[in-house]
Amino acid sequence: MPISKMRLSRIKIQLQKIAIACSFFLSFTPALAPVYAANIPVKSGSIAQAPYSKLFFTGSVYAVKDKDYNPSNSSLGFFSVWSKNPVNNDIQVSVRYHLQDKYLREPGTYLTGMTILNHNQPLLKINQVIKETHTKKEALHPSYYQTAMFATDPFWIESDPFFYPTYYDWGYVPPSHDYTGFTRFDISRLASAIAQLPNQKLDVQLKFNNGETEHWRLGQGTVQALKQLVEINQ
Repeated sequence: MPISKMRLSRIKIQLQKIAIACSFFLSFTPALAPVYAANIPVKSGSIAQAPYSKLFFTGSVYAVKDKDYNPSNSSLGFFSVWSKNPVNNDIQVSVRYHLQDKYLREPGTYLTGMTILNHNQPLLKINQVIKETHTKKEALHPSYYQTAMFATDPFWIESDPFFYPTYYDWGYVPPSHDYTGFTRFDISRLASAIAQLPNQKLDVQLKFNNGETEHWRLGQGTVQALKQLVEINQ
């Protein structure tokens, strides 16, 4: 039986009332209200394809990834993936590092913890290791020779200012290595502390079992996304 115009009008009015009631309720929602899974855009593809410093969904976990690297060589640095399992609410962070600290070459060396700091003030200590691999030596590039071109000083009194003779020299570049490893931490018990982090760039201190430390940073966008991550509520 076709629906009359009057019934359609009544249904429309009821929907409008529901929308008004919902907006009234949401206006009183606290600033740190939980983020619900349905409100998070689903990103297709692997973690490797996801953007940095953005909350995304892999199909099984919600995650945020971050990187801080050496400006002269982007393969050197501190790389992390922070994730939350919506089924059991486990929160973890996986850390991969590629560093040129010579003390990391000691046998049996691995990452045991990291501290999040704000101007040397510790905010968060992460040390509950789930899984780790010992650091291993990795070649960045083999040794090679490169050609360098030099020109004579154009202001030298005996040189022609319109023609600067050049000569070539061979330079030896030694092989370059880094030390890489992986550690995964359980940070479920730190959810409340993560939710209270300031919305700004923060320092990260990596600590290894031989006492060596490395200092890197978490971007502001990553910090904000992490606060969303821990507030996810199915």
